[in-house]
Amino acid sequence: LQSCDPLPQHETTVLLAPSWGKSSILVKYGERFIDALINTGYHIIVRPHPQSYTSDKEVIDRLKEKYRENDHFEWNRDNDNFDVLDQADVMITDFSGVIYDYTLVFDKPIIYADVSFDHAPYDSAWLEEPMWKFEIIPKLGKQLQEKDFPRMRELIDEVIESEQFAQGREQARREAWMYPGEAATRTAEYMMQKLQIIKSASEAESLSTTEESVETEGAR
Repeated sequence: LQSCDPLPQHETTVLLAPSWGKSSILVKYGERFIDALINTGYHIIVRPHPQSYTSDKEVIDRLKEKYRENDHFEWNRDNDNFDVLDQADVMITDFSGVIYDYTLVFDKPIIYADVSFDHAPYDSAWLEEPMWKFEIIPKLGKQLQEKDFPRMRELIDEVIESEQFAQGREQARREAWMYPGEAATRTAEYMMQKLQIIKSASEAESLSTTEESVETEGAR
């Protein structure tokens, strides 16, 4: 699936949408990373994870004070992320779940930061097997390392034009969606079946109650 309508002609737009916590891009790289993005000359949108405004408040406040909005740089805090995901030509993130919104719904490439993920603050700490989200990411886009910061623009262009990553996104959709294009129909059918079962059970209970009442009256 892709965006509802084709985007009009526009300058290349890069969305930075990290997760939160000490392993996230903004906390680990901060100014060095945002400077590298600005130096590309592309339109940059930074959308911190909502939890960042609480858990990483000092970092976010510092960055927002230093990097003020202008024609080529903006902060985004919309409640709904659909429009900003649709607007972006490429998304840079770390381990945020927004990767899968962007990949599965909009079919656009990602760049993911080379950060060491600490499971401790999250509800995945008890898992023994590798998470699918980390296994599939290398097929969806390019890993970004700090040594790549000086060539950020080149890296962005490579990822946008890559046929290999386009095929990886298609693989992710096949693995994540069992019945693509059938969700609404199958959900409606499931709900109708459930309602029918509830209705049948209710009718059976009502009939049973009526029969018991008749038997009781007859016994009197």
